[in-house]
Amino acid sequence: MRRVLLAALFVASSVGIYMVPASADSNPSKVTLSYDFSDNGNAPSASSGNFTVVVDVLPERTPGLVRVVAVSPQDSGVSNLVCRFQAVDHSSVKCQFNFTAAGTWSIHAQYETDQNSDISAWAVTNIRVGY
Repeated sequence: MRRVLLAALFVASSVGIYMVPASADSNPSKVTLSYDFSDNGNAPSASSGNFTVVVDVLPERTPGLVRVVAVSPQDSGVSNLVCRFQAVDHSSVKCQFNFTAAGTWSIHAQYETDQNSDISAWAVTNIRVGY
């Protein structure tokens, strides 16, 4: 009788173990992009010249590639600035831009798992550039 009881407990515990992962998130590979600024209390701003944009990739240690595009202000006559796809390093990517026009620049970050995949995550923020 003890053997039957132990066998029944073993089967019940094994079934429980196999059922728990089935209730987990169906897409555990979700990636989130965020911008890292030194002063999170104020709206991001920069003066003309070089400015480094840091994009954090979460969860930590997520491999992949990130491209950052700075879309110039409307009617500025300035071209958009592009930081090509680069590998995620220590959960972040850094791009340095030389803003040559005053106004609000729209910063677009795009994530892909590898060179042959589609964009699977993106983030947009605005930076006010003044002179």
